[in-house]
Amino acid sequence: MNNKFNFKFYSSVKKIISCQVKLFLNPIVNGLENIPIKPYILVGNHKSLLDIPLLVTYIDDDIHFMAKKELFNFKLFKTILMSLGAFPVDRTKTDIDAIKTSLKILNEGDVLGIFPEGTRNKTDKILLPFKNGAIKLSHKTNVPIVPFGISGSYGFRSKIGLNIGKSINFNTFSVDDENKYLEEKIKELILNKF
Repeated sequence: MNNKFNFKFYSSVKKIISCQVKLFLNPIVNGLENIPIKPYILVGNHKSLLDIPLLVTYIDDDIHFMAKKELFNFKLFKTILMSLGAFPVDRTKTDIDAIKTSLKILNEGDVLGIFPEGTRNKTDKILLPFKNGAIKLSHKTNVPIVPFGISGSYGFRSKIGLNIGKSINFNTFSVDDENKYLEEKIKELILNKF
């Protein structure tokens, strides 16, 4: 786990965020019963900066998100993010430190959050091509992946859907084949609108 993680701070921020999400959004959430006992890797599409508050509001477990390293350039923001369990990843290369942190989180029995598109999807496509890091981490740790799909649009009291699929154990086929399978599963969850 990230050594700077502060459970009390995370819990306090979660309470504030949850109140705001429920007050200002009109989310429809399906599949919470599919969340297994941790550890697991939470994997899905990335539409908006509001994706993380939505997930944190409805998933009881603490989620440690992998986030682009640029967000950690400012000292105060870095301290806040790390206190919330986030950690940086360099998206331009294979980031060994991010891999080690991810493995530590999973091996300690916690939850890792990954957006395999690598960035927010600002296009008209349902999904951007997936990077295969989540599958590789699942292979290394034998930890299941819990797929989710977010659909709709964020706005005051607008309908936003969060569909959570059944956990998947990966380690049977090739990384590329399993990555394509995961992409299709998440696409199904996005298209299975409320």
